[in-house]
Amino acid sequence: MKRYDNIQILRVLACLGVYMTHVAPKMGVKGAWAKIANFGASGVYLFFLISAFLACDASSLRQAGAKSESRTALLSYYIRRAFRLLPLYYAIILYHFLLHTFLLQDVPPDPAGLGWLRYLFLTNAVLPAPDNFWGNLSGTWTISLFAAFYLCAPLLVRAAGMTKAGKCNPVRAICLYAASLLLQQVWIRQSFSEYMMFFYYLHFFTLGILLHQLAACYSPAAAAGRFVLICSGAGLALHYMAGEIPYFTATSWLFGFILLLSLHFSWDKAAANHRKKSLFPIGQALLKILDTHSYGIYLVHEVIVEGIVLIQARVHLEGLLVFLIITLLTIVGTYIAHKWIEVPMQRLGKTLTQRISSHG
Repeated sequence: MKRYDNIQILRVLACLGVYMTHVAPKMGVKGAWAKIANFGASGVYLFFLISAFLACDASSLRQAGAKSESRTALLSYYIRRAFRLLPLYYAIILYHFLLHTFLLQDVPPDPAGLGWLRYLFLTNAVLPAPDNFWGNLSGTWTISLFAAFYLCAPLLVRAAGMTKAGKCNPVRAICLYAASLLLQQVWIRQSFSEYMMFFYYLHFFTLGILLHQLAACYSPAAAAGRFVLICSGAGLALHYMAGEIPYFTATSWLFGFILLLSLHFSWDKAAANHRKKSLFPIGQALLKILDTHSYGIYLVHEVIVEGIVLIQARVHLEGLLVFLIITLLTIVGTYIAHKWIEVPMQRLGKTLTQRISSHG
């Protein structure tokens, strides 16, 4: 897969944005700083489009364009994604099952009667329950959306005109994005926005595919210019249909514009052109660590935040102390999760894909 230094930075910013959105309220942050922290919630949608952008670079999806290789390539792709996404997710769910069922004993009733099966089969974005416990347990509501995207990624990538040869077809990608925006509006008008949430959020993923197509066909400046025209047209259409442009949709356009303009950013070039070259290896190493552990931070920190809420109900903690405790425990928890869950599971996934490829 191609290396994108700009995406590494954007992914870290998305992770830190989500982190601050959840931590700031527990610190008692108010006023302008609270508004800035709340903007971090848009990091979720940046994660969506980055995931789709990088999926277009997956060699297994390109190989799936050839019928002779499609089964082996697709199976390898699904295994790699599953072993990257699901082990830590299920570890979080197991933790909450033990905590809420046996220790706190505060499991709320589920009107649909699914209970913990919602999380076992990632159905929360398909059939939501009114209680927030079931709606967003430790910030896991997005995981079912990621899983749905990766399941549909081969179809979406081919629908956008991408083949094994990597031919450019931005027109088809534009049509795919327009169709997903239209689908969102239909879902809203039919009052289905809480059901089959993937259809509601699909346009963030197809935006990532569109960005990849533009990046493959044009220079960064030319791609960004064309993207502005596309967003202008989409904005006018949304204003006509809905009377407004959804906040996070507009934010995703800003992220897309930044992604395209920064495509040629390189840490090596930046270090070569800067006087204080010694600072770049340090900054680059720190960003690499945060990027490597971004998924772990994304899931682990919310567990820590919920624990802090339980403590704050009994003990008063100052804002700075809350930040330090959450940060320290997130670092420890992320390290443990990476070493004992993510790394072993990814190795197992890699072994399985190698065996499939050797027998394919």
